[in-house]
Amino acid sequence: MLGWKRSSPSPSASPSFSSKYRSVYKSRHGDQRKMKLEHVSVTPKAITGDDNSHIDQLLVAGPGHDAVEALQSVKHRIDKDTTVCLMTDGLGVLEEVRQRIFRGTESRPSFLLGHMSHRLAFNRGQDSVRELRFGETRLTFGDFGRDVEKTETRMNFVKTLQGVKDLNSSLTPLDKWLHFKLPSVILDSVVEPVCVLLEIPYGGLLRNPAAQRMMHRLLAEIVSVVDAMPELEGSAAIRDFIRGNRIKQLIYSRIMARRSVSTVELERQIQNGLPTDVDYLNGFFIRRGHELGVQLPTNMMMRDMIKAKHSLAIEKLNSYVPVEETSVPSHLSFRYRTLPASHRGKLM
Repeated sequence: MLGWKRSSPSPSASPSFSSKYRSVYKSRHGDQRKMKLEHVSVTPKAITGDDNSHIDQLLVAGPGHDAVEALQSVKHRIDKDTTVCLMTDGLGVLEEVRQRIFRGTESRPSFLLGHMSHRLAFNRGQDSVRELRFGETRLTFGDFGRDVEKTETRMNFVKTLQGVKDLNSSLTPLDKWLHFKLPSVILDSVVEPVCVLLEIPYGGLLRNPAAQRMMHRLLAEIVSVVDAMPELEGSAAIRDFIRGNRIKQLIYSRIMARRSVSTVELERQIQNGLPTDVDYLNGFFIRRGHELGVQLPTNMMMRDMIKAKHSLAIEKLNSYVPVEETSVPSHLSFRYRTLPASHRGKLM
C-alpha cells in the first residue's frame, strides 16, 4: 500500500515521509513534481508461515491468475467476518475464487472489487515503489449490494482505503465501476492478442487493415456480451460507453500512446513461459456469452491461439539443455593447467 504524505506546494519544501512507508515519498521543485526513492531493508517473510491469526481485511492485487493461489495460502485465516478486496487484472476472478475456494462453505468472506488508474513502478533493486501518474481508486460490492448483513464490515474496509489519501478511493455502483475498468480490459482483450498473433508492435496496427478488421470483430463480440449482461441493464453509463464511436476512439488513443513501444507485454509473457490472463480477458467474455446465449467465435479463436502459442513457448523453453562452462580461459591457463612430469624438473 502507498502511504506517503503530501508535502506543501512551496518550491523549497522538503520531502514529507510517511511514518509507516518510508520507501516512498515525493517532493516538489517549482512546477514539476519529482519522485525520489529511498532504499528500504525488509526481511522476506512468508505470507502464511505459522501464523494462524484472523484476517479482518485483505487486499489481493496483481494478475488475475495469482488470486486463487494467494487466497488458498491464507484460507485458514479467513471466515465470514473477513472482507476481501480483489484489485486484480481482468474480470471473472471473483467467480473463480468463490468456485474453487469458498464453494459450499458457510465461512466464506464478503468481497469488494477494486480498480485503480494510478500508474506505479516497482524498483526491484531498491525495493521501492514509484508513482508515475496520479489517478484514482474505485470500489464496488462484489455481490452487487445484495448481502445487506455484511455491508457494515465492507464499509469499514472502504473507510480504511479512503483513509490513505493518495489512493483517492471512492465507492461506486457496479455499472460505474465497470465503466471505469472496461477500457483497460478491452484494450488487453482486443489489441494485445492481435499484436501477438501477427507479431507486430502497437504502431503496426495502424498500418494493417486486416489487423484492424480483426480488432473490430473482437470488439463487436465483446460489446454484444456487455450489452446483454442483466446486471448492467438500464445503465446509462455503460450504454453511452459501448454504443457509438467512443470506445473505438479510446482504443485508437491507447494505440497511439503506445505506438513507440516495441515490446507487447503479452508477447513478453508468452516468450518467457509466464502465465497469462487470457482466461480473465477474452475468456471472461466467452463464459458470459455462453451463459447469455451470445456467440463469440473470434474471441474463442483468439483465446485458443494465444494458449497454443503459450504451450509452444513452454515446450521450446523446456527443450533447452543446460550447459555449464567448465573450460579455463586461455589467459588463465597458467594458473590451472599442470605441466607434464618431464617438464617439472626443468623449472625447479
